[in-house]
Amino acid sequence: METLEQQWGKLIKYTRQQKKLKQDDVAFGICTPSYLSRIENGIVIAEYALYEQLFNRLSISLTETMQQEQHFLQAYEVIYEKLLSNDSLSDEEIKLLQAYEQTFQLFDHQLIAKLIYCRYLLSIKQDIMARSLLNELEPFIPYNTDRMTSLYIAITAFAHLSFLEFQQLADREHNNFNAQLLIRASDFEQANYHYHVAFANHRSYQFQKALDHIELATNHIRHIFKPLFQLKLYSMKGVIFNDLNRFTEALNEYNAGLNLLNHVTSIQTPMQFSSIYNNIAYCYECQKDFEKACNHYALAQHYEHDLHSVINWMRTCYQLQDFTELNQLLNKYDKAQFSVPHHLHQRALLAYACEKEYSISDLKQLEEQAFPHFEQQQYFALTLFYAPLWAGFYEKLHAYKQASNCYQLALQASEKIRERMSR
Repeated sequence: METLEQQWGKLIKYTRQQKKLKQDDVAFGICTPSYLSRIENGIVIAEYALYEQLFNRLSISLTETMQQEQHFLQAYEVIYEKLLSNDSLSDEEIKLLQAYEQTFQLFDHQLIAKLIYCRYLLSIKQDIMARSLLNELEPFIPYNTDRMTSLYIAITAFAHLSFLEFQQLADREHNNFNAQLLIRASDFEQANYHYHVAFANHRSYQFQKALDHIELATNHIRHIFKPLFQLKLYSMKGVIFNDLNRFTEALNEYNAGLNLLNHVTSIQTPMQFSSIYNNIAYCYECQKDFEKACNHYALAQHYEHDLHSVINWMRTCYQLQDFTELNQLLNKYDKAQFSVPHHLHQRALLAYACEKEYSISDLKQLEEQAFPHFEQQQYFALTLFYAPLWAGFYEKLHAYKQASNCYQLALQASEKIRERMSR
């Protein structure tokens, strides 16, 4: 972290360059040009009286400058909280974010503003640009319990999620204990960070660690009114309980979220209702109560047509052996409507599973398209469902070697889940 005097040196250099003055012009009668150069570059720390003379020479009012810097820093902090809360930014706030280099004169303040700008870039899916800026800023992060460090850690965590780097984020927190460096950040910021780490651990099949972090997030906002974030916590905690086979606790979390949603009009959107009913449906699907699961997937679609819920509904219809409903869904949602790869693969598998006759070549083609993708993206639960299903089809055709390969894929996926859950 730079000293205050080093920041003053950069302020002197910035102002001199803005005024198009040479070092000789500013240093005359105060110090040598070479000494001024060392002051500007933070190589030497001068007496305060010398800084004062240089400020006067450049017509810098340090008090006014610091007040102006603090005013803009506060404005950036307001923007940052809005980004954390998923609130929309005004045109003026976006312009202020984009003008960070012209807004701030002190170097550390520019870095803080640049970090918040990175978080804005991530919110508008400009992930590559955000990561480039974060890499550029990393050498300047002191890794202390200061504002710059807390912003960098939190925003980098969000960047990992944007790039689907779940294991990297989970490992980063596990190995470095970065949460300890956020102790001076607000409770809401710390809650957001723990939520993101919980999400990463869950996607890495480390469910107990995910639960630990979601509990920490919940504790941090116990006395804060953030209904949308609270809804996310209920949903995330329910998902974790579900994957731990603690279904009653999962449903309790989902119902708490549904109760919150029904009583807070500001967060009532079709997407939120659809999402929570999809989670409830999946909980019933995991308990093999396929009828209740289908009913809740239908409720999810009633609120908003979400293709993720559609695929889940199709899969549950197959398990319920309700081929009438499944075929209606396949006809209503043709493959052209899907773009997410694992949705496309599941639709293709389920559509073929409805056929009355199978061929080894067709089964093999679909297997080679879908299962490697599930493995690469670590969708082990999908492998556990579709690989034994495909093995059964191969067995009907007496293709026992292919069936054995599918059972082996399912066993490997099960082992990977077990190994990760034991970490």
